[in-house]
Amino acid sequence: MTKYLLGIVTGLVLAVFFAVFVGIVIWIVGQRGKPVVSENSVLVARLAGDIPEHLEADFSFAQFGDDDGGPLTLLAVTEAIRKAAADDDIEALVLECSDFGAGWAKAQEIRWAVESFKESDKPVWAYLTVAGGLGYYVASAADRIVIQPESMLDVKGLRAEVSFYKETLDKIGVTAEMENVGKYKSAVEPYSRTEMSDAFREALNALLDELYGQLLRGFAAGRGRDAAHWRGVVDNGPFLSTQALDYGLVDAVLYEDQFFQELNDAVGVDELDRLSIRRYRSSDFQEFGDGPEIAMVYAVGTILSGRSRSDPFSGGRILGARSFVSMLDGIRKDDDIEAVVLRIDSPGGDAIASDQMLRAVRRLREKKPLVISMSNVAASGGYYIAAAEDTKIVAYPSTYTGSIGVYFGKISLGGLYEKIGINKQVLTRGRYAGIDSDSRTLTRDERAKLRESIESVYDTFVTRVAEARGRNYETIHEVAQGRVWLGAQAVGNGLVDDLGGFDRALELAREAAGIDADEEVRLIGYPPPKNFIEVLFESGGLIRADPLAEWARAQLGAAGRPALLRGGVLRLMPYNLTIR
Repeated sequence: MTKYLLGIVTGLVLAVFFAVFVGIVIWIVGQRGKPVVSENSVLVARLAGDIPEHLEADFSFAQFGDDDGGPLTLLAVTEAIRKAAADDDIEALVLECSDFGAGWAKAQEIRWAVESFKESDKPVWAYLTVAGGLGYYVASAADRIVIQPESMLDVKGLRAEVSFYKETLDKIGVTAEMENVGKYKSAVEPYSRTEMSDAFREALNALLDELYGQLLRGFAAGRGRDAAHWRGVVDNGPFLSTQALDYGLVDAVLYEDQFFQELNDAVGVDELDRLSIRRYRSSDFQEFGDGPEIAMVYAVGTILSGRSRSDPFSGGRILGARSFVSMLDGIRKDDDIEAVVLRIDSPGGDAIASDQMLRAVRRLREKKPLVISMSNVAASGGYYIAAAEDTKIVAYPSTYTGSIGVYFGKISLGGLYEKIGINKQVLTRGRYAGIDSDSRTLTRDERAKLRESIESVYDTFVTRVAEARGRNYETIHEVAQGRVWLGAQAVGNGLVDDLGGFDRALELAREAAGIDADEEVRLIGYPPPKNFIEVLFESGGLIRADPLAEWARAQLGAAGRPALLRGGVLRLMPYNLTIR
């Protein structure tokens, strides 16, 4: 026994020493080479993959790589671009967004930062290898766009794809028990139908029309001509590099060394010093200002009960009600914080957890000025938690929002059990005690009972929004019914107050707190990032998805499936929508 105990203690001591050692190394790496920005520098914004709203940890193993190692938040990227506009040592901005995939709203935030940079009259050039529509949308704000030879510009319009699983489930003896309130709350359709309903198709086509219009208008604003012209051009895509030049989508076809030589000549220097955003931010960069404190609270992920965490099932984030409520209670009691911006990037989730979070948001609003800033998606439960009275809501034109509706999901495996030889016997006490059993489908009475529950939750949802928006129930019901709106549409129907991003939200927060427009403020990010030790030793901190979870993620999509498989009443966006 003593031998085993000694082994355990020794293992723990070694683990602690290892964690401390790695933490010190990471800190040293983060401190190394603090550059001083030299004259005649060019800020190179390499916009690849996703750009997170918030970092869970204050370190990344990618920091051991090159200067671009480790992720940066959206706010960090856009603040660096705006700061560079006023920096006399920065002569130009270069956009490299060939692999950009951060979502439409984040693309608009970055594009606005680029347009702000252009007011300095410094050149903005873009260099593309293989770019899609979203990357080109950002690049089209540049003064000059260059593409690599023998490359492709994958701009060919937009498409939305929805998979339907009913026939597959039927074949394996699985029944998806679904009930929804709201004719557009189409989350149930992939499991209960073999094709889109008319309402589903209507709503999705409206989203595509609006988003495609925004895309074409962006091309027109950056490249000249009108949106109709670019609609005709896009119909000929995708484009080889030479074709992109012929259609006026790019200005030149050059290799990277030729691109930078032309930029050197345009600026009038022998050679510009290329500076990545990460290196630029490490050069004595003032972190989010100084002065009166404004809390920037990030509500990111699928809403569930319990603590916030990374979700090994979906590869995404779980926005836990317990963690969120505790965090907001602390902010509410902090006298140094003068206003709060609640930044939401969530498709919703569990109805009870959403209600707990809304209660915390409303209590916070009673003590502090509050502004809601919506990112890529703030729909269903993600919209519900924004329903605080006297609170301005700001969204991007392409934010997915609304989806004011409710559904219930339960997977019945009785047919599958029969096929594979499992005989599950269930003994109950109570009329509805077997309602959650996965071995059989719902009875008529059980379905009616559940229907009563979700209709009550829907009524509460509409009522809460009506209270917050200063409208009556019928007015909100007309634009609710589970329908997803883009931000540009939501302004017109009263679900959103204004279009904008970080700048507009902070402007409104200043006004609400009585802070002068020209006074510098200090942004405090919540939740604070975890350090290496916290990540290493927290419960579940090192969990990785198993092969079954990986398969399910690929088949069902990431957004909200953990909530669905748990069952219960959900305020969740009706589909995992990716438009390319």
